[in-house]
Amino acid sequence: MRDVREQSRLNAGLGENAPMRNSKVRSRIAAGKLRLRIRDLRNLGARTEQMLAQIGVLTAEELRRRGAVRAFAELKRARVSSSLNLFWSLAGALEPWPEGRHWREVARGGERLSLLLSLEDYEIRHGVSARQ
Repeated sequence: MRDVREQSRLNAGLGENAPMRNSKVRSRIAAGKLRLRIRDLRNLGARTEQMLAQIGVLTAEELRRRGAVRAFAELKRARVSSSLNLFWSLAGALEPWPEGRHWREVARGGERLSLLLSLEDYEIRHGVSARQ
């Protein structure tokens, strides 16, 4: 039988070989002593950071404030990207904060439908074309 710590890591989507969550890092982020760049978040790299800069998202904190749905809808509106894989990557990068989850877990997970419905609702309310 697995011990409690190992089981909680698996439940969090961290896998067998993933490092334990670092509470020291989490507390430094919460205290404002450590700033994460967008490229430091899981699933996101320099290219995503450049794309997000085109819509005014320059920091990980700003991305977190906007959320995956709004950020992705704004990327679509600006015709920067409309890839659903990017949407799953954004959603995975932000939850759980700051560790994130792999984008494939989000794409195959139980919240996939609710994310798509939230995106559709946002696009309807803010006049973003559903097909771009």
